[in-house]
Amino acid sequence: MIGQTTVSLSLRDFVPSDYERLVEIYNANFPSFPTSVEEARYNDESTDKTKYYQNRLAFVGEGSGKALGFSRITHAWWNFHPEKYFVDVLVDPEYQRRGIGSQIYEKLDKDLEKLHATTAWAWVMENKPKSASFAEKRGFVEKKRSWESRLNPSEVDVGRFKRYSDRVSEDGIKISTLAEEEAKGPDALRGIYELDQACWADVPLPVPYTRVSYEQWEAKQLKNPSQLSSGYFIASDGSRYVGYSNVWRSDKEPGTLLQFMTGVRREYRGQGIAMALKLRVIDLGIQNGYDKIITMNDSDNAPMLAINTKLGFKRETGWITMEKNLG
Repeated sequence: MIGQTTVSLSLRDFVPSDYERLVEIYNANFPSFPTSVEEARYNDESTDKTKYYQNRLAFVGEGSGKALGFSRITHAWWNFHPEKYFVDVLVDPEYQRRGIGSQIYEKLDKDLEKLHATTAWAWVMENKPKSASFAEKRGFVEKKRSWESRLNPSEVDVGRFKRYSDRVSEDGIKISTLAEEEAKGPDALRGIYELDQACWADVPLPVPYTRVSYEQWEAKQLKNPSQLSSGYFIASDGSRYVGYSNVWRSDKEPGTLLQFMTGVRREYRGQGIAMALKLRVIDLGIQNGYDKIITMNDSDNAPMLAINTKLGFKRETGWITMEKNLG
């Protein structure tokens, strides 16, 4: 038993049968960004456990035997450092404000100490002040803020932006899909991987992006069931890949496209390539009946925010990266 509060808990290791309850609690906390059992399981299973630490625990109500919350400690493959971790405290909304979150964090804190962690990060939504307060009381401070933006593609007058696509084409830039490039063989995929790593290196993050292996990139992106190869658009200048924009589908919201990334190599920026790529995504949404495109942008990424605003994306809730220095 952990502590004595309104709700008494026991903890145990996370097991595969817990995914359904984990997803149920997650979606109850984040109804605007739902996930599925399959998506959550794949995200865990696709992580290279030989390099990245990841551990979940289930916190069970002693009277009911029902999981009332979950914890997670994990390395971030995009911000990898052996002593820096992301942490999650997830509690069933029906049981919040009853000491469960405090018990979960107490266990997390002890485990971080055993791991000799120097930094812990956590995400909170800016419309959930109680979550932010919970983190602040435990020594976390705001590090970065990203904004969620949404767009109905059918409401975009694509013709207004035709000049961007025309300019890119006149400059000799070709836009193809991942499906088309894959057909060229493994060298093409290696080239797309190198493009991805170059673009992510310039994304504003809590700490600089850390390069991932080809195998981890392949597992997290190319083989991810949520990835749409027909919605992965790649800009090429001759044989060189210079930019891309990709979208994922959502199990829980089949009418939604999640715009995962839009990036262009530094020396090709300012030529309208990012806009042309995003227009291809919007056209995909229109042609296939999607009614929502969701994207996330760091608050410091002014050029991409300007593109999204011009296209009609509406800013929604911000996501705050909180950081705690553990010494």
